[in-house]
Amino acid sequence: MKRETNSPRVPVTIEIVLGDVPLRSREAAKVLAMSPDTLRDWRYSKPLVGPPFIRIGRSVRYRLVDLLEYLDKRTVRPERSAPFYRRTRIEELGLKHPGLCEFVEEELRRRVSQPRIVAAVQERWGERISTQRLSNFYIARVWPKICNEQRSQVLSRQARGVLTSMDPPSWTI
Repeated sequence: MKRETNSPRVPVTIEIVLGDVPLRSREAAKVLAMSPDTLRDWRYSKPLVGPPFIRIGRSVRYRLVDLLEYLDKRTVRPERSAPFYRRTRIEELGLKHPGLCEFVEEELRRRVSQPRIVAAVQERWGERISTQRLSNFYIARVWPKICNEQRSQVLSRQARGVLTSMDPPSWTI
């Protein structure tokens, strides 16, 4: 005999969110693109390494949300910043001693010998610099300026019609 109740039957619905579904080690390893053995090793390591896991008796489960969070924490995102600019040693000294950079640049443009420039900097500012540092400064800062100036001179002469494209550029580098 069936017992009847006054209340109508209401179907019970459980909303399962995809992230809450427990995954087995094999499935979790596929999500992480790793070996299941690696996950097992992480679970047994002290201190614990790897994503959080759920132990139910002897079985182990991973939540998809935890796996995705684990991956997100370990994702390296490059910073969006200005291009890297490293000062040369002479530029650093120029911050300390105003006029030093301009002096060194002018002397290098005039083709003064590097030992003379080193001696002049030592005498005027009391700083020791090497000829290698002068070469680095010339290559990194002075030479590109000279090339750009000469290039713009050639382009302006071409625009005025003084120099045709057949004439060789007179760049002195």
